[in-house]
Amino acid sequence: MKRTGLVLLALILVGGLVFAAGCITAPASQSPEGKWILTDFGSNATPDHPMGVIDLQIAGTNVSGNSGVNQYFGTATIDAANGKISFVTLGTTRMAGSEEMMAQEQAYLAALANVTGYKVADGNLILTDSAGAVLLTFAAMPAVTLDKTSWILADDKNVTLEFANGIFNGNAPVNFYSGAWYVTGTNGIQFGNVISTLMAGPTDAMNAESAYFKALANTTSYKITNGNLVLMDASGSTLLTFRENIVEIGITITGSWTLSTDKNVTIDFDTFGEVSGKAPVNSYFGNVTITGTTISFGPIGSTKMAGPEVAMNAESAYFAALANATGYKYGSTTLDLLDADGNTILTFVRPVNAGPISAKALPGMEKHGLVNEWLLADDNAVTLTFTSEGTFNGHAPVNSYSGSYTETPDSLILSDVITTLMAGPEAAMNAESAYYAALGKVADYRVVDGRLYLNDAAGNTLLTFV
Repeated sequence: MKRTGLVLLALILVGGLVFAAGCITAPASQSPEGKWILTDFGSNATPDHPMGVIDLQIAGTNVSGNSGVNQYFGTATIDAANGKISFVTLGTTRMAGSEEMMAQEQAYLAALANVTGYKVADGNLILTDSAGAVLLTFAAMPAVTLDKTSWILADDKNVTLEFANGIFNGNAPVNFYSGAWYVTGTNGIQFGNVISTLMAGPTDAMNAESAYFKALANTTSYKITNGNLVLMDASGSTLLTFRENIVEIGITITGSWTLSTDKNVTIDFDTFGEVSGKAPVNSYFGNVTITGTTISFGPIGSTKMAGPEVAMNAESAYFAALANATGYKYGSTTLDLLDADGNTILTFVRPVNAGPISAKALPGMEKHGLVNEWLLADDNAVTLTFTSEGTFNGHAPVNSYSGSYTETPDSLILSDVITTLMAGPEAAMNAESAYYAALGKVADYRVVDGRLYLNDAAGNTLLTFV
């Protein structure tokens, strides 16, 4: 009897709980506001991770972010009680990127246009269409992303790793390498499609290179602490540790840049801590202090021309942004100025006819011999570096490239050329094709008065470098 009474009491309690549960209103969806980084397209069994950083920031009804190549912005209509969201009136900048990155960007923006719902689960933001199918999955934005960063292996300063626009590249112990990197979570990363030159080296260096590439292949996550990048495997064990390539970054931002959203706005950094350029209306000049990856401008002076109200307002906003800049990130073709919170406030790109100032190309430093760093005489943005190991590398008008060379007393042959696959303006792409064609015809060289002349088999000069 006692046992039966306990069972009856339990049934009554369960029935009461079920009845009470039926009277409970389902909790409202969590707010989608915040900073998010894309980790997956669609809901396939095999995740389709994005190349590089695509992010989404929602603040109230304001929406902004990086769609892979361009910045986008607009508004959203949000019904948090019912988990509904739609993105309206989205605009973007008009930067060009590689064919693959541009296709990915279009797919992302098209997916945003079809979003009607959302949910926040396990720290992820999931955007769905009208049928409830998952279109996009985001994780919480990390404090620091890898995009537009440059690193040196802690154990070997000659081994480098740089991230920009979905592409990574660098120097391994022997060869130059590159590939695509994919975001898989807040601090999740995957290296893929690795290619490299095929130079041979000492056995110990080749073994070190094999171990390095294996470590990249096994990397699943990263962390950035105290200026170091740590790559880890699935168990959380450290595979590789890098330190920030501060010296390289500091050198390469010197030279001219144009504002990504207005090619008429420019900024020029010299090697003596001075800055100058053209704002929307006036010319300006002043001082810049760069320490590591921190930057500050001031005082800044300018001419006092008047212009249309819209242009004057844009100029005021531009100078205010310079005043608020505290840091920067440098990629292969872009320079981002950051505020104290790490947000990008201005983005600049290299003009076709400008480039970084090489430490070996400063006035009064004459060069001797082929092995050196060279700038194309007609376009200082184009570089060519010959190493003592029989390799060469550099920047063409749009892409980075590398290869190997064979030198004899009577000839110079360039071979095994590989390049990144970025797209650019038609004029720049045509110039790049002509440049590669010239490299393919090189048969000899001479260095005279600090200039490098690359000649064809008939002795005609194809390219001149300083």
